Amino acid sequence: MRAIFLGIFGLCLAIAVADRDTELVADAVEELLYSKRAARVVYEKPEQSQEVSDEGEWVLKVHGGLENAIRIANETNIALKRAVRGFDNLFVFEQAYSEHSRRKRSIGELYQHLQAYSDVDWVEHQREKRRVKRGLMWQRQSSPTTVAKFNDPLWPVQWQVHTYNTSKKGDMRIVDAWGLGYTGKGIVVSILDDGVDHRHRDLAPNYEPRASYDLNGNDPDPTPQKDGNNKHGTRCAGEVAMVANNSICGVGVAFNAKIAGVRMLDGRITDRLEGEALSMNANLVDIYSASWGPSDDGKTVEAPGRLASLGILKGIRNGRNGRGTIYVWASGNGGSVQDDCNCDGYAQSLYTFSVSSAAEDGSFPWYAEQCPSTLTTTYSSGGRRTRMIATTDTDNKCTTQHSGTSASAPIAAGIIALALEANPNLTWRDVQHLAVWTSNPAPLYSSVNDWHVNGAGLVVSYKFGFGLMDAYEFVRQGKTWQNVPQFKACATEFPGFAKRSVSSNFDTIITFETDACKGLSNEINFLEHVQLVADIDHQRRGNLALWLVSPSGTKTRLLKPRPKDTSNAGFHFWPFTSLHTWGENPRGRWQLMVDDTSNNASPSSGVINNISLIIYGTTEMPSHYGNKKLYADIDLNALQQKRNLEVRSAFRYINKRSTEAPPPVDHLEEIVELEKRKTVLHTLENGFSR
Repeated sequence: MRAIFLGIFGLCLAIAVADRDTELVADAVEELLYSKRAARVVYEKPEQSQEVSDEGEWVLKVHGGLENAIRIANETNIALKRAVRGFDNLFVFEQAYSEHSRRKRSIGELYQHLQAYSDVDWVEHQREKRRVKRGLMWQRQSSPTTVAKFNDPLWPVQWQVHTYNTSKKGDMRIVDAWGLGYTGKGIVVSILDDGVDHRHRDLAPNYEPRASYDLNGNDPDPTPQKDGNNKHGTRCAGEVAMVANNSICGVGVAFNAKIAGVRMLDGRITDRLEGEALSMNANLVDIYSASWGPSDDGKTVEAPGRLASLGILKGIRNGRNGRGTIYVWASGNGGSVQDDCNCDGYAQSLYTFSVSSAAEDGSFPWYAEQCPSTLTTTYSSGGRRTRMIATTDTDNKCTTQHSGTSASAPIAAGIIALALEANPNLTWRDVQHLAVWTSNPAPLYSSVNDWHVNGAGLVVSYKFGFGLMDAYEFVRQGKTWQNVPQFKACATEFPGFAKRSVSSNFDTIITFETDACKGLSNEINFLEHVQLVADIDHQRRGNLALWLVSPSGTKTRLLKPRPKDTSNAGFHFWPFTSLHTWGENPRGRWQLMVDDTSNNASPSSGVINNISLIIYGTTEMPSHYGNKKLYADIDLNALQQKRNLEVRSAFRYINKRSTEAPPPVDHLEEIVELEKRKTVLHTLENGFSR
């Protein structure tokens, strides 16, 4: 049995403006999502998988600056510790707790008390977050080859940098990119991790102390603790910027780039700490590389907190003289437990450059996650019979044991550094477009089942994004790249939305339309990111699967079932992000399909409380769209035939049920006009307030 609901009329909100005003676009959208989540629960404990312990740290946004912060501290008898690094009018307060029961009661009371101050914009209690490094732990030895180009001892086994077979089919063409004359000179890459051993002889010449800091130890030196558990950041740093031809370890992808380190994973991690890390010395940093995230346990759903989001937005709006800092993010290592990277709000953010992994033979690694927000892929470890990544290790050592998506993100950061040296005018969105346009599916193509063609003719995969990064094309095209048109965002909401049941007895299908803000200043004709924002209550969240069909017929799986996710917390205004309709025209009829995959022996059910669609893109066609992206060594005809079948199937099903009438238009229009005034005012008010 299937249930279908037709005729939902969307309300388009003008919340986006030109690229130079990215601050307003980002603020409005983020505040829209954040305020909706906050409206559900004023003060709630996080899920067990997210919480480690409570401490007495609070962050307040105080109008009037330090003077008012001091007054509030005196009146509330809590200690004002300092300002939050990198932000205006944000302050850290601390209260000591003596009894567990009193502490729990005090948190709620103090929250209400602090929020009551008229000069306090918002209050957040800082809870410890559990974060995992996205490397793997096993030991094996790599077999060296006979290849030699540099005198660095690990160069022969740096297969991820060079492939010297005759076809070079699997080569990321990093050496070819160097041949264009670019090695990362003048670019600063910051490794956000457990520290960087900057005294390592293969890193020291490229170390940038001015962009580095130890947030765990509160000092300028990000050197990791020598306990054997904090090698991760040093390994990531080496992939980017090991010095070439010095007879030590290996050669970095951007071996003349400057490398910085922010030590932030070796201690208590809070939203405040993440916010500081993600904007640390943003005036000096071109690229942040993050090979960590929420637990890849197949049951966690977690987004950046308010301060982490503000940190990223600060980099996007102010970094690189307004062109935007690049945030490279490892997509996650939860593949073995069927995790989905669309449940990781860091990897699936529209502001991050999400990178997946491929093994040396081009296969999809057992640890990697699938989702439609993955942008591109670089090499890393695979199974036990494939080689890992060679790089620096702590204490002046070298290693051939770096692995996981942790190893993929720094390679991407190095390639981006080459392109930024070639063209410093590239914006954060140009870098994403370059990845879409130059990533190559061919080295990773083994089956038509893993790849799809969208309505704009782009080939994309849940496993690998748009393909394997091609450093040569990324740099060559980036050198003469014309900046993409102004950044627009259009939110389509449904004020008259009627709740829909979700059950294993039927698929819930919601069909709705958007005009993509046609005729408004933020009209979108060419898609980039799509976010389906869903508010769903469900007895067992892991049973849910979500699909979205675009007006051109592209069917995207937004979420696959996660067997280990037994939570009844549902999804509260969670933005499921997709890149799979990149380049399409969003105007027309969309279809959301929500499937409860539970069986009769253990049925579950839920309710869809509301949905909204936020689309991002441009009014004008990006100039590079004038030349169609070309593909070689893949079966494009088979992919197109597969698409044709999927499109016909999707539209046939919609048309079959099209006799079901929508709710009365006049009633909806009445609701829409009433809500339009309130919602637009609320959105613009929040978007312009920071």
